[in-house]
Amino acid sequence: MPDYEKQPSEEHEGFRRRARKKPRLPALTIHRYGGRLIYFWFGMRFRALMKLFKRGHYSFTLNCLPDVLALFLWVPWNSVLYRISEAKYRRAAEALPLDQPPVFVIGHWRTGTTFLHDLFSVDPNLAYPTTYECFFPHHFLLTENTLPKLMGVLLPKKRPQDDVPVGFDRPQEEEFGMLMLGEGTPYVTHAWPRFGPADSNYLDFKGLSDAERKKWADAYMWFYRRLALKHGGKPLVMKTPANAARLKLLTRLFPDARFIYLARDPLHVFPSTVKLWRALYSTQGLHNPPYLDDWLDDYVLDMFARLTEDYEADRHVIPQGRLIELRYEDLIKDPIATMRDIYARLDIGDFAAAEAPMQAYLDAQKEHRVSEYEMPLELKRKVVERLAPYIDRFFYREAVTRELNKSSPAKPVREPQPS
Repeated sequence: MPDYEKQPSEEHEGFRRRARKKPRLPALTIHRYGGRLIYFWFGMRFRALMKLFKRGHYSFTLNCLPDVLALFLWVPWNSVLYRISEAKYRRAAEALPLDQPPVFVIGHWRTGTTFLHDLFSVDPNLAYPTTYECFFPHHFLLTENTLPKLMGVLLPKKRPQDDVPVGFDRPQEEEFGMLMLGEGTPYVTHAWPRFGPADSNYLDFKGLSDAERKKWADAYMWFYRRLALKHGGKPLVMKTPANAARLKLLTRLFPDARFIYLARDPLHVFPSTVKLWRALYSTQGLHNPPYLDDWLDDYVLDMFARLTEDYEADRHVIPQGRLIELRYEDLIKDPIATMRDIYARLDIGDFAAAEAPMQAYLDAQKEHRVSEYEMPLELKRKVVERLAPYIDRFFYREAVTRELNKSSPAKPVREPQPS
């Protein structure tokens, strides 16, 4: 399965090249595309994990069995710690007044939502879900001050799909919390990628019953309340790309929420998303290799179109003055000026307290390496044709036309780098 990434030269490959070497003993050695990453599934309670196993018909491959068996050493403790945590914190979480509306960072995967979330995360007056909170939602209130120190050795220094730093204290998508809670999410696909996409209806809840929607919403608010309690009632900045297709539900749950929607040239987004899912399906799969050739390209394109169409259909439900639409290419030209404008327009708070930490974060990212991609001309045309409304809506027609008209179709597509 191609990921369309152009490999860097030998002197810059580092761990990525080593991680992709083929194992000498395929039956006994696991090869994870992009490197090793702790299983998400360690954060599930035992019953949810058994349902996940049953869903995949227990089709583990031999090379995954050591990692799968390791789950049984920890997962049962999640249930014990959950009961202790709820006994201690449930009353306070349920009584907490949610008087600080959240900020939702939305937009398709690989459009810069992580970059924007990271910028918000350094503001001392705001809060965000951490990786530990999203991977262990059942008991982070009880254990976050102790277990991350012990489990941090299990994390790589950088994400398998790019060079973004990894850490239990880093900002994370709350969608992973919903996955650990056993709720429906397209991220269930990570477990059994050989069977193709799963729970795609949970992207936008279309085709689900009222009871299924309510169950999901109740679980989301259960998680959100505990995040709010953990972070002392500070405004939470939430980032999950799929939320761009869930505006009706989110505006009902949070009538005063603010939204920032990010767009990006789809000829950059598409191959980067293919690489993202290929990496995560390999690192998280309970069978491996994942065998994605027959469906991944079409899945990425279908979900891209579906998410953007849902957003266009429903963005009117966001109250006036509560939504900013932003192109990634414009954000990285002058991130500080853009963030100052966002704070003012959405009335987020005092930008003066956030400006210096944001500038320090940007200075630290100057050496960040970006990926280059090569796609066949036929695939580029397919992406442009399918996403024509998005391309015109966010003024990418000139850029994609220029790309299609290049004399060398295989010339790499470069991802813009934050300035």
